[in-house]
Amino acid sequence: MTQREKHQAALDSFVAQVKDDPNVMVLLLAGSLSYGEVWAKSDIDLTMLVRDGSISQNLTLVVDSDGIDIVLTLEELSRFKGRIQSWVGGDYTHNYFAKGTVIFSRDASFASFFNDARRLGKEDAILAFLSRGSDLIHQMHRVEKWVTIYGDLLYAQRFLQWCCTEVAHMVLLQHGETPTRESIRRALELEPLLMQELYIIPSTTFMSKEELLHSLQIINDYLTLHQKWWSSPILQLLSDGEIKTESHICKYLRIPSGMLGWLAEKGVIDRLVEPSRLFKKSKTVVEEIAYVFVGNPPAELRA
Repeated sequence: MTQREKHQAALDSFVAQVKDDPNVMVLLLAGSLSYGEVWAKSDIDLTMLVRDGSISQNLTLVVDSDGIDIVLTLEELSRFKGRIQSWVGGDYTHNYFAKGTVIFSRDASFASFFNDARRLGKEDAILAFLSRGSDLIHQMHRVEKWVTIYGDLLYAQRFLQWCCTEVAHMVLLQHGETPTRESIRRALELEPLLMQELYIIPSTTFMSKEELLHSLQIINDYLTLHQKWWSSPILQLLSDGEIKTESHICKYLRIPSGMLGWLAEKGVIDRLVEPSRLFKKSKTVVEEIAYVFVGNPPAELRA
């Protein structure tokens, strides 16, 4: 019996044990047994959606089934459905369930509902790209700081490897795919030259200052190459020519701020400051970072 067959047998045994309980509404399988490679130390990631009122709060248990660990999360069905509707495609929760499998359901409509919710739409992919990009910009700044301020090239290379992970996630999103823990392997297939520079070389050689800074330029070139695609929601929001604060833009689009600064540095949008009250009834005023887009938006945004 293969290891996958052993894990599947353990899962089947557990499902048979619990499926007749009227409180069990849906069983969702995620992780390696759902879509990846299983080995002896793999556990089984299982979400149990239960009848409303049967639990007072979400629970996570580790259950033994034929010597194999099942990490079991219990959540009320209606609460889970509500959470699904607030998912942003490409975020952590969406990624976790995107390749999941409904292995049992007492709710006839759930499978269709779940399949619709886990699709990665174009707009969600862009917003997830922007969120990943904000983390990427932060790590890029760390690389530059440790190279230029501290002169610690090895530590800077460590941050560059974190940049690689974010870029890999972004490559998948750009191609309409959901990021996973195997994103780097998939990105190697989709963008082999890019990942050669950001994954293979940093993982196999000790890089010089010039090579590290060159890698940062490669990332900047990648962002520039696809800028019209990922900046579209930002430029759309700013296409009326009005000044908008960073907090307003981020709240409206539900994104962090990192990519706004990148666009301003490249001259795509202009960075300004706007007076802002810290409290509604306070006289304390600070100058909040704001942005404006002066010019014509791309043709696709005017359509």
